[in-house]
Amino acid sequence: MSNKRNSKKKNLLTMVPLLEDRVRLESDSADSFLVISRTNLIERFSVKFLKQPGFRRIKLDKFGAFAIGQMQHHKNVEQISNDMLLHFGEEADPSLPRLVKFLEILEAHDWLKWENEK
Repeated sequence: MSNKRNSKKKNLLTMVPLLEDRVRLESDSADSFLVISRTNLIERFSVKFLKQPGFRRIKLDKFGAFAIGQMQHHKNVEQISNDMLLHFGEEADPSLPRLVKFLEILEAHDWLKWENEK
């Protein structure tokens, strides 16, 4: 049977995105990076035997770095979008679709988890 009937619909605007424990934000003087630890079995094998680095660094643009910074303050999607508009002004417009796409990408790579709705 279909699981759609039993599933509760959630409002994305009220959900609070958080980074997974193995993902962290690092900033240097000009750039911001997501640093992802390589923890699954295949990645650990490649680190140990193929001498690959134990983490990946993903360079973020200023909007992504700002969104990740706001996630660390446990803000919901709507608050992050509004803060982006306040901080960047017209440059961030349209902030909500841009933020949702960014969150979709993070979630597709399992770098994001969701806190319970508030």
